[in-house]
Amino acid sequence: MSKNIKATYNKLIETETAIDQMLKEKKYVQMRLLHQYNDIKDATQVVINHLANLEETTVTEIHKRLQLKE
Repeated sequence: MSKNIKATYNKLIETETAIDQMLKEKKYVQMRLLHQYNDIKDATQVVINHLANLEETTVTEIHKRLQLKE
């Protein structure tokens, strides 16, 4: 392999490694945000359930009143 080709190959390997690292970091951030979203959604459902119990109605009715997707 000529020097120029080897240098280009090594640069491509470095670039690939850098891209792989960025993708791992993005995946971690995405998973963390998804976990946070799910925690918030779960807490919201607990509040809606309690509200439905207080008002002696169904969760479905609360969803409709608040214009939420079921």
